[in-house]
Amino acid sequence: MASPHDALFKSTFSQVEHAAGELRAVLPAAVSARIDWTTLTLTPGSFVDEALRERQTDLLFSANIGERAAMLYLLFEHQSTAPDLMAFRLLRYMVRIWEGYLRDHKDAKLLPVIVPVVLHHSVTGWTAATALEDLYDADPGFLEALGPHAARLRIVLDDISMESDDSLRARAMSALGRLSLWCLRHAREADELVGGIGPWLSLVREVRRDPGGAAALATLWRYIFSVQKTYDPEELVALLVGAAGEEDMAELLSAADKLHERGRKEGVKEGMKEGMKEGMKEGER
Repeated sequence: MASPHDALFKSTFSQVEHAAGELRAVLPAAVSARIDWTTLTLTPGSFVDEALRERQTDLLFSANIGERAAMLYLLFEHQSTAPDLMAFRLLRYMVRIWEGYLRDHKDAKLLPVIVPVVLHHSVTGWTAATALEDLYDADPGFLEALGPHAARLRIVLDDISMESDDSLRARAMSALGRLSLWCLRHAREADELVGGIGPWLSLVREVRRDPGGAAALATLWRYIFSVQKTYDPEELVALLVGAAGEEDMAELLSAADKLHERGRKEGVKEGMKEGMKEGMKEGER
């Protein structure tokens, strides 16, 4: 099953209007200016290693740059610390994208450009290399002599770990995009998620007015209920209603009920597994 972080990331940023805001906020201005954002399209598929699915999730988009198509690869990475070999892993994912492209375009003589963007949040902030050449075990003088003969890749990094709430709120993005980043930024801080929502209420109201806004807010509330471990559901509903207002009470109660029901079902499944194990033990005696 997808983690709550993955579910919120994909629910929000698989929609091109929200993805465009995130990408435009972090790409170099000269790159962003060349992209025809009206052509941004989500491409199906995931390229993350199976063993890393609980810590990484990805979205691939295509867009026109003049007469040519390029790909924008948005990788969401959420761990307690930044992975040391991320630049290498990203290169591997990009090769998989190109391999898929060549399977679908058997006569292709050229490869589309892939722009790699990593969205990251952790306790420490990003501490790993952002360039492939920084991972080489080689003398700097030798790398300089190699010049273009050494494979090179630099990540476009959006590290929201240490970014202020004011900075996130000021981004030129959709209301839902900014709210989602704020939730992901404070996922490990229950008091911030609950007590810090006040300044974001104008964005909450803006999301509610949008088409599909009620469903989007329900996803955000469920995320908050899923990731915080400080309060029980009843306490959390009361605190959030106090902060957000009673107009959100129905959505909050629904999120709490769904979390409770999911927990109950998981408890039943776990009980069934334990019962089966005990039954097998009895049969062996």
